[in-house]
Formats: sequence, C-alpha cells, structure tokens
Amino acid sequence: MSENQYTKEEKEIQELIRTMKDYLDKEYRNGKKLRNFHPKMHGLLKGTLSIAEDLPEELRQGLFKEARSYEAWIRLSNAPPKIKSDKPASGRGLAIKVMGVEGETIEPDPMGVPTQNFLLTTSPILSAWNISLYAKAIKAVLFGLWEQVKFAFNPSHWRSIYLTFKYSKKHDNLLSQTYFSGGAFKFGPSLYVKFVLTPLEPNLGYTLNEEKGDDFLKSQLIKDCETRPHGFTLNVQIHKNDQDQPLENTSIAWKAPLIPVATLHIPQQSFDCEGRIEMGETLEFSPWMGLKDHEPVGGINRARRRVYKELAAYRKES
Repeated sequence: MSENQYTKEEKEIQELIRTMKDYLDKEYRNGKKLRNFHPKMHGLLKGTLSIAEDLPEELRQGLFKEARSYEAWIRLSNAPPKIKSDKPASGRGLAIKVMGVEGETIEPDPMGVPTQNFLLTTSPILSAWNISLYAKAIKAVLFGLWEQVKFAFNPSHWRSIYLTFKYSKKHDNLLSQTYFSGGAFKFGPSLYVKFVLTPLEPNLGYTLNEEKGDDFLKSQLIKDCETRPHGFTLNVQIHKNDQDQPLENTSIAWKAPLIPVATLHIPQQSFDCEGRIEMGETLEFSPWMGLKDHEPVGGINRARRRVYKELAAYRKES
C-alpha cells in the first residue's frame, strides 16, 4: 500500500469511528452503550471445538495443527444496530471465542487468555466491499431515513443495497443456519481461506406451540438447548485465484468447495440466566483476537481492527 493510499484509508477509518461514536452518543444518551451492531443477543452458549483428525498436511496450520478439543463460547445475535423484533427479514450473527489456543497471537483478549475468534453471519458476503463504501453504508444504516435516501440516490451504491436485501432473510431457528466469515484470512504461511459454519441439523425449524413473538428466536434456542445437544461443522474455502475467490472484494461470494476442519459441539444446557447474559454482553469479539497463522486480510478487515477496538473501549467509558 502506498503512502497516499494509507493516508486515505486512515482518514476513512477515523471518519467511520467518529460516525459510530456519534450514533452511540445519540442512541444511548442516558444509559449503558450497547454494541453498534449485534446488540440483540439471543444467548451465550458454552461449547467445544474439536479439530478434525484427518486433515491434509497443508491444512495443519495454527489452531488446526493437531487434533484436539478446545472450550469455546458462542454468542448468537441479530445483526441490525437497533433491538427489534425477530420476525422481519434480517441478518443473524454467530461469534465463536475459542479458549486457550497455543501460538503467537495478534492481539490480546481482555479475558486474559489467548483466544481465536470467529465472527460469522448468515450472509456469505459483506455488501460494502471497500472502506469508503463501508463508511457511507454504516452512516446510512445508523442515522435514519434521510441518510438512507442520500445513500440510495447514488447509483454507485445500488449494487450494495441490492446485495443487502438479497441476503437478508427470515429465519425460524438459529441452529439450522449456515454462517459465513465474510472477509478472508491467512491460513498458515501460504494459504488464504474463508470460514463457513454449516449446521449438523439444517432442517430444524420453529417448534414452539405458540405464535411467534418478537423474541421467538431466543425462545426457540432456549427450548432446543435445554432438550438435547446440537452442533455445526466448521469448514474452510481455499483461495485459488482472485476471480473466483477475491481477497479484497467482499461483495462476491466465493466459488470453492467446503472442506471440513472442525466440529463445534453444543452440549445440552440452560443459558438464560443473569450470569450468562451479563457475560455475553461483556465479552468482546474481534477477528484480530487470534493467532498470527489466521491473520485477517483485506481492507474491510483492516478497518474492523481499529473500529472494534476503539468502540469497545468507548462503550466501557460510558
């Protein structure tokens, strides 16, 4: 990256951080500041990530170097910045914090132990594919109708708007969805990948004997987790070329097979208690809290590094 490109990117990141701080100040004038995105948590689940035993040599990197199991925390949420009903089409999030990883990490986790974080959503793409567009889209999402009209008036934004609506869907059950990392990551010294989490039971649906309420996804999750264990397969897609698997343009879904590398086990549990809720609201997640072998790549990931860290600190000050 040239000096001019770095200066331009730095200014855009600073503007993005200012926009998101302004939103927090406006939205939470008289109370605790929540996350800019994913503030509506459905639950914080305890799980185990078990690395596959039969990985090919090229995939035995970082966290996946050897077959072993790690304790993990799993936070499920709605993506939008405001806490609203679960019934409309939206994006959902699933963040994993793998505990006690071994190796050189990029950033320390406030928990005080080395972790590997995976931040995934139900969309296979990030519709704003560069920092400048990302900053404008965030402002439109956070500051209401007039900003949205201004954003939509620009034809160069139309593809981003289309993709946002395309991948925003209604969901009946959080444990039956596929979740995607959005951005790309290093995988050892020579590979780049995206992570995809696929459900072991994709046909799970809504089974409560009552009409769907505004918080039905949490109610369904409580029932499912109290009844029996569940799980997901963690897969990677490997970058081969920029046409089919672009590293910078996050608005293009990768065309690549899914290669299973681990299983996420979710044991039977009760999680709807004060301590677990408080922990879920306190935990910080960032793709930069992880091993250097899995360093995030691309402009959007570079922006997320600064934004996540500064916004987490700003919320703590409130």
